[in-house]
Amino acid sequence: MIFSAERLPEAAREVLKKWEVVEEDASRLGEAEVIMAWRVVPEMIASAPKLKAIQTFSAGVDHLPFTAIPKGVRIFSNAGAYSVPVAEHAWALLLHLAKGVNVMDKQKAVNYPRQLHGKTLLVLGAGGIGQEIARIGKCFGMRTQGISRHPRQSPVFDEVYGIQSLDDLLSHADFIAIALPLNKESRNLLDARRLSLLKDDCVMVNVGRGDVVDQQAIYDLLKRKREFRYGTDVWWHEPQGEGAHLPFTHLENFAGTPHIAGGASKETADLAKIAASRNVAKFMETGSADNEVNVTDYT
Repeated sequence: MIFSAERLPEAAREVLKKWEVVEEDASRLGEAEVIMAWRVVPEMIASAPKLKAIQTFSAGVDHLPFTAIPKGVRIFSNAGAYSVPVAEHAWALLLHLAKGVNVMDKQKAVNYPRQLHGKTLLVLGAGGIGQEIARIGKCFGMRTQGISRHPRQSPVFDEVYGIQSLDDLLSHADFIAIALPLNKESRNLLDARRLSLLKDDCVMVNVGRGDVVDQQAIYDLLKRKREFRYGTDVWWHEPQGEGAHLPFTHLENFAGTPHIAGGASKETADLAKIAASRNVAKFMETGSADNEVNVTDYT
């Protein structure tokens, strides 16, 4: 049996029609071989002794209670399901900061517009979201560079590098987009030392995870360098509580949204559930599926 913690759209039910699917009724967890959910809590896992796999509706899995998940239970993320909406949102933040959208004080506005054409866009994370961000960047005539744990050349990137090249690339980038998942390696990847490498007028946006960037260090940089700009849709301390301990929203060179780029709208959430359902169907039919999580990255 497949248990979904959320009501599924009709198209997702159609994908899973070969199997029994129970939606929202937690009393049936004891029969579940697969759990599909945004959030998985230890109590759900403890109630599912037949569990073989967890499929998240979310692309990120850093919120999962890994220590409560028995060995042998396979975990699949929903990577790729949000590439278009999240990349579009990254560009909304980037263009807002680059062009001074809604800055009505002419003295301030005259210092805002930054040209994109011919500039270097560095994308941290060259997966589905990162590639879509880079594809849009190419439409603006930008030079696109990517950072990836497993660098592979792609038509949307002029160059893709490994993490060992990060320091050098940070120092030359005009615009930076962060599309990294949060794991042991990426937490506080952009610390005070690395942030000090950025150009004074760099524009950086984050649609990956808040904790990839050191909160105090980025706040201090925004206070110190008024030409530097930072925008984010992802916040520190998620999922325990969205937000930040510091007054970012009081800063003129900051822009933020409350983690709405991915599944905030019904349209995007439904498409994500359909993508997750297709992956579960693949697992049920073949015993394997896409986007399997390496637990050692998180424990």
